[in-house]
Amino acid sequence: MGLLIHQIAVFLAVQLSVSFSWARVLRLPTADEHPLFFQGRLPEITTVAKHDSVVLHCKVGGLEPTIHWLKDGIRIQQGASRDFRNDQTQYEDTGSILGKSFTVSKLFLDCVDEESAGVYTCIGETPLTRITQETNLVVKRHEEQFLDIPEAAAAEFSHRSCLEKRSAGNTAARIFLWTSLRLEVINKAVQLYCRAEGVPSPAVTWFDKNGQEIPLENENYKILENGDLLIKRLIWEQMGAYECQASNMKGQDSQKIFIYPMATSRTF
Repeated sequence: MGLLIHQIAVFLAVQLSVSFSWARVLRLPTADEHPLFFQGRLPEITTVAKHDSVVLHCKVGGLEPTIHWLKDGIRIQQGASRDFRNDQTQYEDTGSILGKSFTVSKLFLDCVDEESAGVYTCIGETPLTRITQETNLVVKRHEEQFLDIPEAAAAEFSHRSCLEKRSAGNTAARIFLWTSLRLEVINKAVQLYCRAEGVPSPAVTWFDKNGQEIPLENENYKILENGDLLIKRLIWEQMGAYECQASNMKGQDSQKIFIYPMATSRTF
């Protein structure tokens, strides 16, 4: 038991210490306070060689934040759903009074070319608050990075690899948005994010803290159409690390999500 408590303490300390002190992150917000913050920053400039791929990372902490991306001010579509109501924890209790969490997003940019260059903006938001950060993606000609390889050979190799990926038509499942840590008061409903993309569209499976697969719906859980997990009524025994797994015929991806029930809002 002592080892478990120690592991939980270490996990929470790593997640929360970067941007806020324990006291600041865990204290309850006032009625007019809805803080969001980035954990880590995008580089001012992201450089990638033509036909290569790059992944942009963004992590936001606060009151149940979601994340989406813009390119030159225009929203990027990730995954199959175009229902922007998915940007909210719409299945939770409206009376949630804690809701502290970290949300993580990856933007996968495959086989970049000149049209991929531009300003990419990460938007972290709740229905009441919005924060942004951005990076300028610069696409370089391959010969600028492979000085010891003949220009024609380097360009041909990268171009051929990119064409093979595109002509295959199928892409492996990959998770682009998930909740990495969530704290919530016991007896509240909790929605944990897990959004995936791929061709064909990935199937999302959840596993509980004991590694047991969670059914599509039972008295405790419901897996939503967008891949999220709804914990219908949080109890102390549900504390632990859950796993979200996305898979299709081309591959599989998974992420760990830690849920920490709080005994009462008055604790902090």
